[in-house]
Amino acid sequence: MSDKDLLLQGETIVFTGSREPVEAVRHAQALGAETLYVPLVTTSIRQLDKPDLDGYDWLIFTSRTSAQAFCQLDEKVTAKIAAVGDQTAAVLQQHGYTVDFIPRVFSADHFIQEFPVVSGKVKCLFIKGNLAKNTIASMHMQVDEWTVYDTVLDLKNAEKLVQLKDVIILFASPSAVSAYRQAGGGWSNIRTAAIGHVTQGAIEANGGKVDFTPKKYTYMEVINEIAKGSFSK
Repeated sequence: MSDKDLLLQGETIVFTGSREPVEAVRHAQALGAETLYVPLVTTSIRQLDKPDLDGYDWLIFTSRTSAQAFCQLDEKVTAKIAAVGDQTAAVLQQHGYTVDFIPRVFSADHFIQEFPVVSGKVKCLFIKGNLAKNTIASMHMQVDEWTVYDTVLDLKNAEKLVQLKDVIILFASPSAVSAYRQAGGGWSNIRTAAIGHVTQGAIEANGGKVDFTPKKYTYMEVINEIAKGSFSK
């Protein structure tokens, strides 16, 4: 690879999600970036009695973590499955499940616009984390909720992150933004990248400016967006 291909040389990108996106990290490094992984949220799987899955027409997943927690149960299901995002769908598919619906835009608010057209009025089970918003449940159909994991803010790591300067901090959820702000994080001397318009909105609501955000809400695409140097409008 020549120097002209090292589009991120001299940049430091900080990943803050509950898991380290290995493929995206390697991609950033291949483009010349230094990378750090400072998770601002952690998750813990709940040990709860499961509902009667046979009583639902659709199971809905909006995160990799909820999909991973469900797959640990190794349940056979007759319901159809809806997943918000390629990565969430990939987890389910890797465990032998068929994903019947993925929205064009990987966010819950777009999901609730597209899904009813496909499903009709059916009985759904939303498998989620404790901090999930009520967007999915707001659909005009029966949507029961099953909380399978808890999200905890890692304020110690957030305090470490606050000390960094001249870095690009990649936020993948409003929870990560909340942890950063609770630790006293400001917006000067850093640039920010956001996955998803909801996360972007959380940064802006807290007085920040989003410098990079991809049209497709994935880690790989946000790295490509940073590499292009395209500032979000």
